Amino acid sequence: MSKVYVLLADGFEEIEALTPVDILRRAGMETVTVSIMGRKSVNGSHGIIVEADKVLGTDITRDRMTDADMLVLPGGGKGTETLAANVEVAELARAFDRDGKYLAAICAAPSVYGRLGLLSGKKATCSMI
Repeated sequence: MSKVYVLLADGFEEIEALTPVDILRRAGMETVTVSIMGRKSVNGSHGIIVEADKVLGTDITRDRMTDADMLVLPGGGKGTETLAANVEVAELARAFDRDGKYLAAICAAPSVYGRLGLLSGKKATCSMI
């Protein structure tokens, strides 16, 4: 695996985004955080502001992101809803699925893939509050 993208939206659960980033980077994986908010600063659900590596649509395009092997969506109620409402996120997830790449999500975020029909016929667990 060469590259992992972790998408961030306001309201994301900090531990669900930053723990995978930390572990993957310690393992030597190129891991890039990408804000879908139109700005680098993304507001976590517990008041922690994270500066993303890239901004979707400004620093990096959806088409360019297909160079990665995995897409990670952290949970968080508001963050998950924002990810689910974003057309670029939907198209990116569909492209990863179509290309047989890894789709990962934590807590409520698997619902994003579920709404897109990407979990049909697959086992998945999701926690919705």
